[in-house]
Amino acid sequence: MINNDKNKHEDFEDFLVNEVIEERDELKSKKFLFTNKKIAISISESENLEELGFSKIHQQDTILELTRYLIINGATLLYGGDLRSEGYTFLFSEIVKQYTPHKDNKKYYENYFSFPIYLNIQEKQNLDFIKNGVKVNKVPPPDELNLNKNEFYPPIGNDNLFIWSECLSKMRNQMNDNNHARIFMGGRKSNFKGKYPGLLEEALLSLKSDKPTYLIGAFGGITKSIIDALNKEKPEELSEEWQKNQNFEYGKFVDFYNSKENIIKIDYNESLKFINSYSLKKLSKNNGLSESENRRLFETIHLHEIIYLILKGLKKSLS
Repeated sequence: MINNDKNKHEDFEDFLVNEVIEERDELKSKKFLFTNKKIAISISESENLEELGFSKIHQQDTILELTRYLIINGATLLYGGDLRSEGYTFLFSEIVKQYTPHKDNKKYYENYFSFPIYLNIQEKQNLDFIKNGVKVNKVPPPDELNLNKNEFYPPIGNDNLFIWSECLSKMRNQMNDNNHARIFMGGRKSNFKGKYPGLLEEALLSLKSDKPTYLIGAFGGITKSIIDALNKEKPEELSEEWQKNQNFEYGKFVDFYNSKENIIKIDYNESLKFINSYSLKKLSKNNGLSESENRRLFETIHLHEIIYLILKGLKKSLS
């Protein structure tokens, strides 16, 4: 289970006192370490959480505690979410409402919705976003798709799945352009909508643009597969063959997608080759942690250590 190690807890508290929560003077509020910094969160449930000894609640508690420290230090959270009632879109909305450091008009949480998902936002949900100070970024479909922007295209059949994949990719590219750093945790390996598993596509964008990237390995999922690939391994889930074996319909979609002209093909071999060649040294240079600290982040199950390492890396890389 995620727990607290006494020594790591003391290191974490020392870091908060000395580096993160300095008092300017008796009359002023806290120093906001990440003011005007936008930090993207890439997270979804892993299929193998129970095998690792965790539950959905463990994963939620970890990311919510981490985001709490980011928010109270002035960071703006970015998340590309959907509208599931128990999803992270609404969890982040509630925690930002509770811990916003300033009662001003600044939005400390931006949720990106791709087309056609945003067409399903209900009026009550929209009002809740406004009440909680959430900025809703609706990313329209690519112009070249020539779609009716008021029509919902269900993700059924290759033609509509192609629409979803292009719209999700546009949303992920836009969010990558707008963030200063990104944190990864968990993530489905199969049975997803889009070209690749969502966190894999986002990791490729983050690494290719050399953004500070933080990979939490404790909760497995596609994040752990990316970590293994960074360590020069060849995880089976980062292969087209494995993905097609997991989902026959996805296999047909890959062939359909790659038959299109003037697109960047779905290519697991190239993606794996890129991650294999992206050294731990380069990751460390970009995210402000040493190589040994990144290895620790890949492995640790201690909540305070996870938060300590990420805050430490962000402080160095974003200063």
